[in-house]
Amino acid sequence: MKWAPRVCGCRHRRSDQGFERINLHHTSDLIPTFPGGERSDAPTPRLGPQRASGVLYPTVVTAGDAYLVGREIIAELPVDAGGVDQLYASIRADGSRLEGVKFAHCTFANVSFKDCVLDEATFTDCAFIDCYFRNTKIEKSKFSGCKFVNSDLSKVDIRSCDFRYYNSFANCLIKFGQLRESLPGEGNLRAHLCANLAQEARKAGLTYDEGLYRQAGAEAFERHMFDAIRGTTPYFKEHYRGSGRVSAAYRWAASRLRGLAWGYRRSWLVVLRNWSILSLGVFPLLFLALGAGLERDGKRASASDAWLASLGNILPGSGLSDVHFVSGWTLALAFIEVLLGLLFAALITALLFRSVFEREK
Repeated sequence: MKWAPRVCGCRHRRSDQGFERINLHHTSDLIPTFPGGERSDAPTPRLGPQRASGVLYPTVVTAGDAYLVGREIIAELPVDAGGVDQLYASIRADGSRLEGVKFAHCTFANVSFKDCVLDEATFTDCAFIDCYFRNTKIEKSKFSGCKFVNSDLSKVDIRSCDFRYYNSFANCLIKFGQLRESLPGEGNLRAHLCANLAQEARKAGLTYDEGLYRQAGAEAFERHMFDAIRGTTPYFKEHYRGSGRVSAAYRWAASRLRGLAWGYRRSWLVVLRNWSILSLGVFPLLFLALGAGLERDGKRASASDAWLASLGNILPGSGLSDVHFVSGWTLALAFIEVLLGLLFAALITALLFRSVFEREK
């Protein structure tokens, strides 16, 4: 007899990694089946390693997800040889040194790497579930297509590593300062990893790291799109032709405008800067260009009057100016500036509250 999942929701297989990820709402959703396909109505035991035909089928439950690994548990980490298609679970490898080892399609569940040294190690399509990396030194190592789930990476020391190919993090993250030098160099890969880590940083309440990852990802994405527009390499020439190059130009321009308008890190200082540029520069110049439609005491308004009029509009109710708008164009500009003033005030207030709230959190 073995254990088959009664799935509540979608099912996502990763056969190359040797495990199956199934979203379960309750641990009681596993029911026993027999070789002939019959199902038993007997009470279902709690999740845990189960034995069928002499093989141990473990189930690792993490944050509502079940990772079913159809392989035997190995309770000792091979620090000298590495492994392929293996499951390492409930191991305390504290203080070990893994040098030049290679692991592929392996799962590490509840493994402690505390005070370990990983030197020139290679991990390909591996999953690290509920692992402990406190004070772990990882140097010149390579991670490709790896998943880090619910693992403690808060005090890991990473030096000259390669996280290039589609690694992902769930309910855990590496802080930007620790990973900055090991981020992928390719624009699209760097943007993909930074977007993932920015989301995890936000969930953890680490606003500063979220902003740094968001900025690094946006800059990498823009660099990638700009290279696609220019066709700098055969790769870009092959993958971005005709409409593809036009689409890349649009996406590059949209990202640049978002960065200029709100800042990649969504900073209230950027919003305040843009407010100053519009109220002290752009709108006063526009009012001066339409000088005939701007009057004060029955006379044409001066440059200082245009400046005060702009401030009075973008700060509604301030009473800073007694300038009158006597043409349709100046009235329209004044109306637009008042709306922008209200918008900027709301944005700055929201960003300030968000910053204070998340800092306290």
